[in-house]
Amino acid sequence: MLFETYTGLVRNFPPQREGLFGQGLNDESGLWLAVDAHGYPSFLLAAQPTDARSDIELRFVGVRFSCKCEIVVENGDIVCGTYTIVRLEENDPDIVRLFLRLLEEAFCGDNAPRTNRAIGERILELANLFRQVENSQKDIIGLWGELQVIWAASSREAAARCWCQHQNAKYDFVCDGFAIEVKATLKPNRTHRFSLDQLRPSSDLTVFIASAQLVQAQGGRAVFELIDDILDSIGGADLRKAFLSSCLIKGGEDIYKSTVRFQFLARDIGIVYFAAADIPVPTVDHAAPISNVKFDVCLGALPEKAGDERARLVNMTYATA
Repeated sequence: MLFETYTGLVRNFPPQREGLFGQGLNDESGLWLAVDAHGYPSFLLAAQPTDARSDIELRFVGVRFSCKCEIVVENGDIVCGTYTIVRLEENDPDIVRLFLRLLEEAFCGDNAPRTNRAIGERILELANLFRQVENSQKDIIGLWGELQVIWAASSREAAARCWCQHQNAKYDFVCDGFAIEVKATLKPNRTHRFSLDQLRPSSDLTVFIASAQLVQAQGGRAVFELIDDILDSIGGADLRKAFLSSCLIKGGEDIYKSTVRFQFLARDIGIVYFAAADIPVPTVDHAAPISNVKFDVCLGALPEKAGDERARLVNMTYATA
């Protein structure tokens, strides 16, 4: 990961040195990571001097296209070249970790953009993502529960493909012929809030509820640990990018800063699955001008999915049996 390279550069930064101190990421890729005396990271991509484009200045992030620069390497040599430089004017480790993770997903793949036009478009995509993050409601507990559902699946990549990216989607996972809504709570009982539309959809879609009772515990796992572990299980560049974007929108820009750790209240039970059709709902006259009905239900006494049926829900293959 780029963050490990970054921490090594900061640790080994030469004293009384001006300019960039960096390390090549791959002998043939033309990619570099560098830091300055303030610990601000710069991501450099080899560029053509004739590939002209106006520089980009965003909040905390600047992009200079096809500029000549010098990079000091560990043995004291100086590497000169023409690079497009993406620079973060921030040295907070958690912000840097997120910034570098996004750049890694955007520019370190086999089919990553290399022309200045494509690089600029990708940077503006990231800026737009952060605007969405700033305006979204953050729910670390809910995100932790959804990530655990992905983590438990036999194919995390397949589970990630079923994960709904929009934060306000009716269901968290939409699979082949069925949907799963994840509910996570810190309450001592299995009480969750539902909407009438979730439990009684107007379509023929079969709906299940994945219920997780959590506790904060130092021995648990933080959201960013789950994110990184799941990313390691996903091979496709587009899916990795979509997955990380969803995590940001749902959990906020501070997902790598949050050190809160959760674990299941009962580790041997984990996530419990229920059929939405088995959950009682209030009666509402269809002719009444009433909408957006929400209510709390304690699931503790309701029948749980078990055995092979539960396994097929965990692996999101319920409809294929």
